[in-house]
Amino acid sequence: MAEEDEIKKSEEYEEQGLAFANAEVVRLMKNNLPPDRMIKKRVKVGMNKFLEDTCVRICKKMGKEPFVYIEYDMFKKAIKPFEELKGLEIEKERLIASLNKIKADCDVMMNDVERKFSLFKENEEDEETC
Repeated sequence: MAEEDEIKKSEEYEEQGLAFANAEVVRLMKNNLPPDRMIKKRVKVGMNKFLEDTCVRICKKMGKEPFVYIEYDMFKKAIKPFEELKGLEIEKERLIASLNKIKADCDVMMNDVERKFSLFKENEEDEETC
């Protein structure tokens, strides 16, 4: 019964003019999401359209090359911005870790300042009470 529903849904998506077999896109999504997650229809269609748009953008970049044959290095050059996104996430995590360290150092310094200058406050309070 579930397989029949999946086939019907797949046919519905093909009627919507999606570029890729939606069953394959959904399979990839399910394999990379936690098993208890349900995927809404709009997300499935959106992912399919996103993949189509990405493919079109990459092909347009490769199409700007003056050569008749599309070589693998042309493909790698065209997908480079997408590959660099992974590096941006790593860089973001590194920067956040550095900022957290700076923040911790600032907290330590603030505590030191408070501790050192608290002596002056105590002295001033003692003088005022006299």
